[in-house]
Amino acid sequence: MRYPSVAGTFYTGAKDELSNEINGYISKAESDAGLIEKRKEFHQIIGLVVPHAGHIYSGPVAAYSYSLLKGAPPVTFVIIGPNHTGRGKAIAISREDWTTPLGTVKTDIHVCDSIKMNSQIADFDEEAHKFEHSIEVQLPFIQSLAPDAHVVEICMGVQDYSEAEDLANAIVAAAKETRRNLIVIASSDMTHFEASDAAKALDERALNYISQLKAKDFINLVQGEDMSICGYGPIATAMLWAAKNDGKASILKYANSGDVTGDYGNVVGYASVAFYK
Repeated sequence: MRYPSVAGTFYTGAKDELSNEINGYISKAESDAGLIEKRKEFHQIIGLVVPHAGHIYSGPVAAYSYSLLKGAPPVTFVIIGPNHTGRGKAIAISREDWTTPLGTVKTDIHVCDSIKMNSQIADFDEEAHKFEHSIEVQLPFIQSLAPDAHVVEICMGVQDYSEAEDLANAIVAAAKETRRNLIVIASSDMTHFEASDAAKALDERALNYISQLKAKDFINLVQGEDMSICGYGPIATAMLWAAKNDGKASILKYANSGDVTGDYGNVVGYASVAFYK
């Protein structure tokens, strides 16, 4: 069992308060006329990009993606996050069930095993997940909106294009082998610690490639410009997954930490993106 590492810091550790906060984020996102209009395009959600800062900062943006899950059929979420701690293996798959203040999330062992078998790089490893927040902060949203869902948690310590492509191919193979309905969630914040206007300009360049599903160009931009998008490998993996499933991308919401703190001189950018058919 993987127990909470950042409950009480990145999000509230009190069950009822946590549930109320998430429901509030979702309700506000659902009332946005722009999101209501975009939803008309979506027949099937196959992937999401969501931020992973403390809920108070990025939760309102993450809610734009997660609001699309209401009423979704039974599904397994493959959540891919970057490795901030440096612990564990390069591409680490967890086989443990995970807990949060809202209860236990069951891991889909069959999908885990299939991804591992079809990847040249990924391996089972709990150490990489031990203190990593990028996946944990997503689980309360999933528990609130898709309580019967299963999950697969993957931590990317290496985020080059070859790793993203290998992992995307393995997920495609796992979907076919297990006949599961999979939704790939890429957990990532955008540009870190720039003035708001500068961060937005950088992130607009990245989001342009994301919206076109140009994964290689996206990674080349991030690496070539030394951008501070922390989960660019997970994002590229989700882009490749979407492209291999004849999907499209839609930018749902962009904001930054200054919208919460009032400090626009040194922000972190947050984006919600839907991959859909």
